[in-house]
Amino acid sequence: MAKTLVYQLYPIAWEKQGGLRAMTEHLEVINFLGADYVWISPIYPSPRCDHGYDVAEYMEIDSRFGTMADFDYFVKVAHSHGIGVLMDLVLNHTSTEHPWFKRHPEYYCWAEKESLPKWKNLFDDSDNAWEYDPDQQKCYLHMFHKNQADLNWFPWRNRINNDLVKEFQKIIRFWGQNHNVDGFRLDFPQALNKNLEWPEMDISGILFGDRAKSIIKTLFQDERDYFIIMECLDPTYGGLTEHYYNDTPISYILNMAVKDAFKEGKQTFELIIKSTSNDSGFMLDFESHDSMRFPSRGVDPAEALELLFSSEADGICLYQGEELGLKNPTPIELPDSMLLELDAQASMKVERGESIDKLRLTSRANARVPLPLDEYKRQFSDPDSYYNLTKNFVDKWKTS
Repeated sequence: MAKTLVYQLYPIAWEKQGGLRAMTEHLEVINFLGADYVWISPIYPSPRCDHGYDVAEYMEIDSRFGTMADFDYFVKVAHSHGIGVLMDLVLNHTSTEHPWFKRHPEYYCWAEKESLPKWKNLFDDSDNAWEYDPDQQKCYLHMFHKNQADLNWFPWRNRINNDLVKEFQKIIRFWGQNHNVDGFRLDFPQALNKNLEWPEMDISGILFGDRAKSIIKTLFQDERDYFIIMECLDPTYGGLTEHYYNDTPISYILNMAVKDAFKEGKQTFELIIKSTSNDSGFMLDFESHDSMRFPSRGVDPAEALELLFSSEADGICLYQGEELGLKNPTPIELPDSMLLELDAQASMKVERGESIDKLRLTSRANARVPLPLDEYKRQFSDPDSYYNLTKNFVDKWKTS
């Protein structure tokens, strides 16, 4: 397998800098680094209870980022640089403002108010993952934000919901055939392993189940050869990577557990990288829209980059700004209103009574602020900058 570099763009950070048009201009930076693909986090219309991951319509562009013509031009420019474009595909849930929620309530997970299973909310660690809907006079499941209703992919014990398969295959073809998208990043599809017959949430069953694999294979069985990245939480550091990679159309697995391994110390982290890098389909990422910047975790970004690109991983994903060695904004630079706007998870915890001062130190909002574009100009001309250090690491990694 050829070594593959993916670069993640987080659109909300670009909204006030020109949206898709500004991201199109940034493709020159991405191309110079040597990226093979650019992954765009959700740009669909959304009420933003979870910043785009609460999708209200899968086959449109949120006007806050631009138009469909702007997107098509982005793809055209990316392809002119030899860069493929990946869309974020959210399979587990939609926004409650998606038309399906009213027109097709049978697409979702429901339970009677008087007999709710004990399911945990993964967003705020509460024990309540159900919300009452007066129209249905039942409660719908939301493993994440309360306005993200979980889709029911297995309404029958061992039979996939064919109506949802058809809906998502239509979405996949819309972007792939009509708008020349090269592939997709699947947003935590392990959540699809859930079984509504469980009396309470089974985290092990969600992580290690087989339903997600069946759904992914079914969705893409009749499709062309897309480049597919799967987000995965693999506490075994390799076992699940092999499980999902084998006998599926998945190109690479991104293990969310790796980013937190630095907390256990550099030596432990190096052992984890060594044990996983040789697994086919394993893609490393150190930063993302869901994590703190490394300098703000007390880690030298140059050390992190060296460790990243000296690994034997066939795939690496860089998050926008990671190549600059950026620190998070200081608490003074990140107002309360911006923190709550950019991090719905923190917002839910504040509603529950947690201190915003405590949350701001760990909030995902820190990595979601707009990029300092002037910093690129400064670092580009400095041969000793983090940007050029990253470029050198990429070049050596690809030729090793």
